[in-house]
Amino acid sequence: MNTMMLKNVKNILEYLSSGFFSPDNIEEALKIYTIYTFSVVGFIFVFILGLLGFSTSDYILTTFLLGGALLLLINLVYLKITANHIYASYMMLYLFFALMIYLVYGGGVNNTGPLWIYALPPTVLFIHGFKKGLLDLIIFIVIISVILFYPNNMLLEANYSMEFKVRIVLSFILLSFFSSLYAYSREKSLKKMKKIQKDLEFFLKRDPLTGLYNRRGYHDGMDRVGDTHGVMLMCDIDYFKRINDTYGHETGDFVLQEVAQCIRENIRKEDVAIRWGGEEFLIFLSDTNINNGYLVGEKLRESIEKLTIYARDETTIKVTLSMGISLLNDTIPLEEAIRNADNAMYVSKAAGRNTVSKY
Repeated sequence: MNTMMLKNVKNILEYLSSGFFSPDNIEEALKIYTIYTFSVVGFIFVFILGLLGFSTSDYILTTFLLGGALLLLINLVYLKITANHIYASYMMLYLFFALMIYLVYGGGVNNTGPLWIYALPPTVLFIHGFKKGLLDLIIFIVIISVILFYPNNMLLEANYSMEFKVRIVLSFILLSFFSSLYAYSREKSLKKMKKIQKDLEFFLKRDPLTGLYNRRGYHDGMDRVGDTHGVMLMCDIDYFKRINDTYGHETGDFVLQEVAQCIRENIRKEDVAIRWGGEEFLIFLSDTNINNGYLVGEKLRESIEKLTIYARDETTIKVTLSMGISLLNDTIPLEEAIRNADNAMYVSKAAGRNTVSKY
């Protein structure tokens, strides 16, 4: 029977501690894991202490411990069902706050209760972060200081010496200080790492010369607009090889940058512009029909035609674009729409360049 009971308890704990919710943010996943683990371990520990409390005849402490164990179990089940780790963290931490305050007030077993408060700083700061965690710790220090140093021990059930009171508060403040210093440094390091990661992801998906999406990142750009229907616009700079041969690759790069900037200025924020390769650009105009797409293409073509670009020797360079447009909708998938736009662009090339053609 005992074996069966232990097996049932094991199954329950495995269920409660499994299936951690895994958000993209690793830091949040670690917090959820900590809340789960702390709640499971805390429930077992507090429940056992509560049962042992019957042997001490301290029924108030026993009731407090068993009630805390029950709340921890409820909190664990709530977190498992709802995945709301924010409310669960508040419930768990403030329950332990209340338990620690009671242990300071009552003394626990042989007045050793206050020693448990040293577990609070690292746990609070990890789950609530530097600012909120530090505020929690300051409030806790104020509460236990009032309880410990209130005149004539009127707020204490336990009997502590003044030296013990001073040392327990000062040592807790010292531990809170070092824990806060670590939490602050950790948060700064995490912010720096996130910025580096964000910059790295940006450069991996962006063309370093023009700042537009590259071919690796175009799927990301298309995912951003979701299933929106629209128009694909394939653009190619006319006679670009002649520009490179005449003025050099540095000037050719500058031309690409100027054309990319002109593209950005002629499309909306919700549209996607991609450097497709070399002197080719692919543009997705979301929620646009073929006629409006043609008008946008004509506007962009005219803007490029009017663009004056200066070479290093102050020679002016004029460029034009050949474009092809095609629809993207439920019956025409993305890859097919891109091929159609590319074919239409070659129609513009054959028609003499500096032209927009519909597929």
